[in-house]
Amino acid sequence: MSLAQTMATALDLPDQGVLAIVGAGGKTSAMYRLARELVSQGRRVLCTTTTKIFLPTMDQGQLMLRASESQWLERCSQFSGDPKPLVLGEKQVGAKVLGLSPALIQELIHAQIFDWILVEADGARGLPLKAPAAHEPVIPQVSSHVLGMVGLKAVGQPLSKTWVFHSEIYAQLTGLALGAVISAQSVVQLVNHPLGLFKNSPVQAKKLLWLNQADDPQALVQGREIVHLVQGQKSWLQRIVLGTATGHPSVLEVGA
Repeated sequence: MSLAQTMATALDLPDQGVLAIVGAGGKTSAMYRLARELVSQGRRVLCTTTTKIFLPTMDQGQLMLRASESQWLERCSQFSGDPKPLVLGEKQVGAKVLGLSPALIQELIHAQIFDWILVEADGARGLPLKAPAAHEPVIPQVSSHVLGMVGLKAVGQPLSKTWVFHSEIYAQLTGLALGAVISAQSVVQLVNHPLGLFKNSPVQAKKLLWLNQADDPQALVQGREIVHLVQGQKSWLQRIVLGTATGHPSVLEVGA
């Protein structure tokens, strides 16, 4: 494992691309943290979702709602040089922004306005771990990268709806009984299962694993065990990162 200074460096991101974020345990925080880093490097960055996210704060980005803009692509061009990322949604419902369809995201890519489009492509109701339901996740098939997130706070806790979104599906995919302690091995099974963390990922997309919430000693130990187990197999993951998306530094350890 080696140390990297930023999320973008740790994930070995190129100058341009489309990154879909799936899983649980800090997707939104990771999206905005990565967006800030990329903007600071001079990249033009768009944040969006194919599900729904909370309204961004002023620090997180500049919100634009597509349903309110007849010339929305032109407006995107005007925002693309802003010192903050643009957050684009379809419309606002309560305290949340409804996302874009994959077809609209593809239209944005063809317009070549942004260097990076970051897409929150999964929902987890704020829980640290999840298994996808039949309709999840909603990953644009033009994605160049898929970032799978795992919240380490769930490891060592009982497998229940308190800690895992769709806990019954997690049990089916991993073979772990409901109520049993969530083990590092079960997380690895979720990562590797074709209907697990990276379900619906495009074949061409690079798969990146972020083990989040590694900001206490026990979580770090659990995270290292997951990394060890994954690296002991013939892994198709391009990067495995231990970190905390809200921390300073955000990256603690990086494995190839």
